[in-house]
Amino acid sequence: MADETTVNSQITDAITQVNASVGGSSDALARAMADQIMAHAVSVAIQNAVAQQQHVYMLRNAVTAAAVRAILDSDPEQALRFADEALRGDDLAETIERLSAIVKGKPADNTQPGK
Repeated sequence: MADETTVNSQITDAITQVNASVGGSSDALARAMADQIMAHAVSVAIQNAVAQQQHVYMLRNAVTAAAVRAILDSDPEQALRFADEALRGDDLAETIERLSAIVKGKPADNTQPGK
């Protein structure tokens, strides 16, 4: 027990015990607080990643719907002509060149080497 002063000795003993308890656990409390802050930051980052992934899926669905609508609205005969012009021959480089020429509105070169 503490010496008798103007303050009751039981009060000073209680304060001394609380100070010792708080002083001994401050490292553990600081570590726990840091762990909670880190866990919160990681969970927010994961939540943002999931939201971004959901938005990407929504955009993909919108693009797919627009492409399907464009395909359905197009003339089937024109699509067949385009496919016939674009896919003549077996050479990938020639096919890419023909597709590029068709997209740019230039007439496709129908000459193929070796034929």
